[in-house]
Amino acid sequence: MASYETEHAADEPSHNQNQPRRPDLSSFMSLLHEITPDRPEDRAREHAVPVPGDVSAAFRSLAEAFQFMQRDNDNADSDLLGNMIETLMSSAEHPPREVKGVDEEYIAELDRVDIKKVKKDADCPICGNAFVEDPHPLLVRLPCHPSHIFDLECIRPWLLLNGTCPLDRTDLAQRERDRKQKHLEEIKKNAAPEDEEEEWDGLYG
Repeated sequence: MASYETEHAADEPSHNQNQPRRPDLSSFMSLLHEITPDRPEDRAREHAVPVPGDVSAAFRSLAEAFQFMQRDNDNADSDLLGNMIETLMSSAEHPPREVKGVDEEYIAELDRVDIKKVKKDADCPICGNAFVEDPHPLLVRLPCHPSHIFDLECIRPWLLLNGTCPLDRTDLAQRERDRKQKHLEEIKKNAAPEDEEEEWDGLYG
């Protein structure tokens, strides 16, 4: 699976000088990796939770990035961004014990939306930029509603940290955890009879 940067051609210079600058999320992504490592077993202690100060810093870092976007982009929906920033700052003040956002695998499996299939005046609900004006559009649809389409660059960090749809606050991360739990329970349920039969056969082996 190609990285976001490769898929979105983020390393190439933009040819559209009218596109508002996007905030640098490298510090945020670095903080996020510290508190949600790809391999949880790499933590110093098994089942250890991240330090509250690090979790707080990640929420604050993303809030600052969105504040940059709100300040430098006249098209941004200030009400939506304002609510997102407020949520992030509240979490920074009272950080959760563990970040419960979605993972990169979930992001990679989001429905991609063909730019030709959106209205010409459609824009990203977060940054407000018209999709057609993006030289490298990469649009994703959230599963909570067919009309909830975002630029991946805007929605990805929010989902990784917060796990909810910014428009209707559907808890997508919890939905995904419930789905995985149900899947595990089905696997155990289907495996149980076979295991019992093998154990029974062993008594007369």
